[in-house]
Amino acid sequence: MTTQGENVTVKPPTRRDQQRQATLDEIVRTARELLVETHEISLRAVAQTMGMTAPALYRYISNLEDLTLRVAAQVYDDLVATLEAAAAPYEGDPAAQVVAGSTAFRQWSLRHRQEFGLTFANPITSSAKSVHLGADLLGGQVEPPPGVPPIGAECTAAAHRFGSFFGRLVVALWDVQGYPEPGPVPAPADGDLSAPLSSGTDREVPTEASWSFVRAWARLYGTTALEVFGHIDSDIVTSGALFRDTMNDCAEVLGLQHRRAELQRVVTEVLAT
Repeated sequence: MTTQGENVTVKPPTRRDQQRQATLDEIVRTARELLVETHEISLRAVAQTMGMTAPALYRYISNLEDLTLRVAAQVYDDLVATLEAAAAPYEGDPAAQVVAGSTAFRQWSLRHRQEFGLTFANPITSSAKSVHLGADLLGGQVEPPPGVPPIGAECTAAAHRFGSFFGRLVVALWDVQGYPEPGPVPAPADGDLSAPLSSGTDREVPTEASWSFVRAWARLYGTTALEVFGHIDSDIVTSGALFRDTMNDCAEVLGLQHRRAELQRVVTEVLAT
């Protein structure tokens, strides 16, 4: 197949390529299932479960880090699909979609504690991510940190697809209502939050606004992690009271104080599904 306007021929995958990809997909799927069942990923366990030898497994993956990053990339993309489904009923209202997605993130995390730990609290996956607010708020390609293998680039891209779910909605919200007021604590003077936002785009987001995005994410992630890892009373988790309070805080950070009651109803609706 030749692409229009270019002299580039793309060969379709061979049967061997398809079989190799099918086996690799099965390896990742098996590792993810074992993570949920045994709380860890083990190359030996994956090989045994699939009826393979360890040397045969290494024909498809490089090492444990490679496999871990492949699983994390898959988890990120499945999570994004969950968030998009939760936000879909609120199409046209980015504020409600942010809250619906945030609530779905919390609910998903409580149901998938091992996968949450892998993607959001694991040194291996953390090393493959890059801090780039522009990728989250305005989209665009993100290069993985130096030294990260090719599969790390896949995990980096998946992580920023997750971040972009929230970022694009927040930017859409600001397009409608304007940027939020600066918080009581100013953005760090030694950190240029606005530089990555204008890189590669014709759009700029004020430093104070991008700082608001960081503050809101810190509240959402912090509360969710406390609940997932059992660092808060289980009755509080069951009641959802702390999470609701966090959503009120996020509403204030993003300039949505006037819609608190309405957005709490969105939380209630998503919690009930």
